[in-house]
Amino acid sequence: MIEHKRVDSSFLMSDRKITQFQSMLQSQELEFIMEAHNGLSARIVEEAGFKGIWASGLSMSAALGVRDSNEASWTQVMDVLEFMADATSIPILVDGDTGWGNFNNLRRAVQKLGQRGIAGICIEDKLFPKTN
Repeated sequence: MIEHKRVDSSFLMSDRKITQFQSMLQSQELEFIMEAHNGLSARIVEEAGFKGIWASGLSMSAALGVRDSNEASWTQVMDVLEFMADATSIPILVDGDTGWGNFNNLRRAVQKLGQRGIAGICIEDKLFPKTN
């Protein structure tokens, strides 16, 4: 008897988003991504024709009603990103600020970003907590 494994379509979508993002990085053309801060704004970015989404730390913090100085925990940011990823089929590049404090937090955050199908993260070379 042949056993059929169910393939989770979210993993396939995740791989496709990462491949799309890699293609944008390697493109000889100028590529544009647009800021979004929640699932609705991410969907608007996609429907407006942009190839990717910039998940802005400032905008996500503002949407959560907190200052852009690491007041939103990385798990709160993950919740927002999960809605953004579920609502779209284009890659998301995350503003990772200072990496949430230390290597272990960043390592775990990167693992969780991958599980949510996030294509990339930018980390600033600054001290935690972030100051603006």
